[in-house]
Amino acid sequence: MNTILNFAPLGIIIIMLGVGMSASIKSFLEVFKNLKVLLIGLLLQIVILPIIGFLFASFTSVDTVFKLGIILITCVPSAVTSNYISKLIDANVALSVSLTAITACLSFITIPFILKIVTPIILDNTSVFQELNFFKMSLSLLIITTIPVLIGVFLKTKFSIFVEKINKSYSTISLLIFLVIILAAWFSEWNFIFSLYKSIGFLVTFLALTILIVSYTLVNLLNLNEANKKAIIIESFVQNAAMAIIVGGTVFEIESGYLAIAAVYALLQYKILLLLWATNKIFKKINKS
Repeated sequence: MNTILNFAPLGIIIIMLGVGMSASIKSFLEVFKNLKVLLIGLLLQIVILPIIGFLFASFTSVDTVFKLGIILITCVPSAVTSNYISKLIDANVALSVSLTAITACLSFITIPFILKIVTPIILDNTSVFQELNFFKMSLSLLIITTIPVLIGVFLKTKFSIFVEKINKSYSTISLLIFLVIILAAWFSEWNFIFSLYKSIGFLVTFLALTILIVSYTLVNLLNLNEANKKAIIIESFVQNAAMAIIVGGTVFEIESGYLAIAAVYALLQYKILLLLWATNKIFKKINKS
């Protein structure tokens, strides 16, 4: 676990730099032209998801450390894989990248605010939060998320030809780093996670399905076009479990309950998406025949 915490922040910096290089000032401006869609995506990611996390933490009878894991996984930005998935399902990729980049940039404010100000109100065990330093937490997240994204956007804007040449390879590297962090978390705590899978598996599955249903319902109520719907749903659903692992370990340095929630959610979110994709394919074949 210590090895993960020592090297994972560097991995997140590399990933966030890639997120920035996937965006550009031009793509941001295009997305900002449809401000309603952007605000809906940000509302879901920054406000509604943490509320879902707080509700689960408040009404589930699990240890405080697991409640903290639930809150962590719902307050981190979307994962870099959301951009790949958006491309595969013909979603609005520019919107997806913009939401990933903006939520990552804002995370140095949103995550410390949620963990230091709001979470102690929800959780009974406030001793965990007494020594948290809001400024230190914000500075750490600024360094590993916001600054790399902004540098990436700058590189994309100023050196677009060079970035275009390396973007495919860099994206692959970023994806591999993300997967290594998750897999390392799984293997470093395999016995712990495996023993808890039966007790928290249903809870995390229910959490993931709730997020999926809430985001799907909201975008359909607001009559967005299909590409924007898909992008916002994926951005809300695919959470950055690697960042939840790093933030939890770096900030709290407590038992691995937060890691178990993040690692299980990371696995389940892709299982659920794969199942939905396969089901959709089957129904399309049936309808054609």
